[in-house]
Amino acid sequence: METQNLNSRRKFIGSLTTGAMIAGLSLIPDPIQAKIKSKAFDFQVDDSSTYGAELDKALKKLGTKAHPVAFDISQANPWGLIWSNVYYITNSETGTSESDLGVLNVFRHHGMIFGLNDATISKYKLGEFFGLNDPLTNAPTGRDPYYDPEDGVFPLPGLAGIKALQEKGTLFCICDMARKVYAQFVAQKVGAKTEDVYNDFVAGTLPGVKAAPSGVWVLGRLAENKIAYTDASVG
Repeated sequence: METQNLNSRRKFIGSLTTGAMIAGLSLIPDPIQAKIKSKAFDFQVDDSSTYGAELDKALKKLGTKAHPVAFDISQANPWGLIWSNVYYITNSETGTSESDLGVLNVFRHHGMIFGLNDATISKYKLGEFFGLNDPLTNAPTGRDPYYDPEDGVFPLPGLAGIKALQEKGTLFCICDMARKVYAQFVAQKVGAKTEDVYNDFVAGTLPGVKAAPSGVWVLGRLAENKIAYTDASVG
């Protein structure tokens, strides 16, 4: 019975990712679209119950902290990281310490690029794929410039990157559905196996960034944990 359930989940996710690919074709260059349309995908999906349970516990804990808030980073722009900094600064100024605050960043959809390391972004040219430029060169990035940023990466000096925000206590998670779906897009573009690209995405996820079954899975649990929601897709 357990095997049948897992196979059913895999078939459902396979159908879902194929549908998501069709719906998202307008975001992909024409030559790649032709390749995607010409082939059906059969991608084996692992059971996400283990890391889902782990993240569920982390969300419940975050909800007990002061003024808990989630920044929904669905696009390849750094506004969620900027607003996280602003949230820490202004709460500190008004009497709430950084260690007491509850802050969550959800890397989903195109925002998943922020949850990946330099080697993975460079290997698959994800800056070009997701439309993220390096602020210092204004060319498609071959790294994650916001993990441990140099001066000039952010529009204001002194803002913390992902690594420093983690040290403040920020919880980060990455949408595993996005890793699965975009593994198929990227595999088609570079002529690789979907499983290999997905495994690279998993291995290349930044330290301390937790896997979420999906970004919307996380967003759906905010209200029950009394965590406020902020759309960080735009400034």
